Amino acid sequence: MSKIISFATQKGGSGKSTLALVLAAPLATEYRLKIAILDCDYQQSIVKTRNQIDAPSLAAMLQADPSAKYPYDVFPLSLDNVFDFTDTHQDDYDLIIIDIPGRADGEDVFNVLTGCDAVIVPLVSDYLDRASTAEFMGILESIKSAANKAGLPFDYFGLATKRIAGRREEKEMDEYIDGLGLSRFNSFLSNRLAYSRASTLHSLLTPGFRTYAGGTKDSSDEIRRVCEELIERLDLPNHKADSLATAVSEVDEPGKSSTTVTE
Repeated sequence: MSKIISFATQKGGSGKSTLALVLAAPLATEYRLKIAILDCDYQQSIVKTRNQIDAPSLAAMLQADPSAKYPYDVFPLSLDNVFDFTDTHQDDYDLIIIDIPGRADGEDVFNVLTGCDAVIVPLVSDYLDRASTAEFMGILESIKSAANKAGLPFDYFGLATKRIAGRREEKEMDEYIDGLGLSRFNSFLSNRLAYSRASTLHSLLTPGFRTYAGGTKDSSDEIRRVCEELIERLDLPNHKADSLATAVSEVDEPGKSSTTVTE
C-alpha cells in the first residue's frame, strides 16, 4: 500500500514545491521507488515545470532513445479529488506526494492533511516565519495526538530548507522547534541555486544534470541524506540498500567472482 505524504506550510515562499521536485527524481531513480506527485497547489508549479521545461527535453531524448520516459508520474489535481486518487491507486505507488496550496488554512487542506501518513513542513529560519511555522506544526501535533488515539498512522516533520551555514537564525530555529517538542529532520537542504533548477525529468544526483544546474558533490550528499532519512522515517522500501546487500553477499559467497560496487 502506498505511503502518502504532503509538503505543507501556512506561509507561501517556503520552497515546498521545490522540495518535492528536488526529492522525487532521486527517490525514483537512485532508490527506485514508484512515485506520483499530486500537484494541488493553485500555482501548479510542478505541472508547469513538466509541461513547459521538461517536455521539450524528453522529446529530444526520445529521438535517440525511444524508451526514454519520466521517472515518476505527475497529476494536476484539486484537493476534492485527492482521496479518490489515493483510494484508486493505493497499490500502484510506493509513495504519493501531495503538493498542498501555499496557505494551509482551509478545511479542504486539513482534510487532505489528516489523510496523509506524514506531513513535511519546510522550515525557513527568518524570524517572521518562525512563529507561524511553529503554530502550524502545533496544529499538526494535535492531529497526530488524535490519530494516535484512533490508532491511525500520522506523523509530521520539519525540514530545514534554504539553510545557510553558520547563520545564527538557523540555530535559533532548531532550538525553537526542539524547545516546543516538535519533530524535525536531522538532515536539511542548503540555500543552493541548483535546487531552484530541479526537474521532473532529471535527478540532481545525475552528474551531468547536476553540473548543468550548478550543483556540487555537497548538494548531492545533502539530497541523499534527506532521501535516506525520509525512507527510514516512513519505513519505505530501500531498493538501493537491497541491491548493495545483494552485491556484497555475492562477493562473499564462495565460488562467486568479486563484484565492484560503484556509487
